[in-house]
Amino acid sequence: MSRLRHCLLIMTGLVLPGVTGGAFAEKSLKAIMPWEGEGTVYQIAPDTMLFLGAFEGIIYTETAEGKLDEGFVRCPGSQTIDTKSGKTSGEGYCMITPSAGDVVYATWSCRGEVGGCKGEFKLTSGTGPYEGISGSSKLVVRSAINTLIAGMSSGSAIREATGIAILPELNYTIPAKK
Repeated sequence: MSRLRHCLLIMTGLVLPGVTGGAFAEKSLKAIMPWEGEGTVYQIAPDTMLFLGAFEGIIYTETAEGKLDEGFVRCPGSQTIDTKSGKTSGEGYCMITPSAGDVVYATWSCRGEVGGCKGEFKLTSGTGPYEGISGSSKLVVRSAINTLIAGMSSGSAIREATGIAILPELNYTIPAKK
């Protein structure tokens, strides 16, 4: 993950393109985030496993005009997996760093079955030019983490989980600066 952190340091693009100081208009974009994760798995009931950890990656966004930008994302969270039925649910937070010193904060939650989870992604606040940001999108997560967890004992560490998160239509607003 050190390469990922290095990318953050040299990155100057904005994750939320088209933002101008003082604008108060709703914007929309598509985003995709390939991620890597690590954490710990706990057995919390006979057929229930709990993953506690964090996912991080680069989020790539595309506006209607086709402009592509990126930002670093780190998302701590939890996922519960029913090993008998294959049902899963998860929730957590994200810190999106579109440029050095600026952060957009978000929450996420999803439910699904082995291999996939669908839910909601919500922008809750930000710093610098993203202060006061709000918005949301449907969220689709694809991952093999449920397969990795099968057969693991409580307290086992997962070092290299991978997946992808898709925000098909992220609508957001940033209030005008006074």
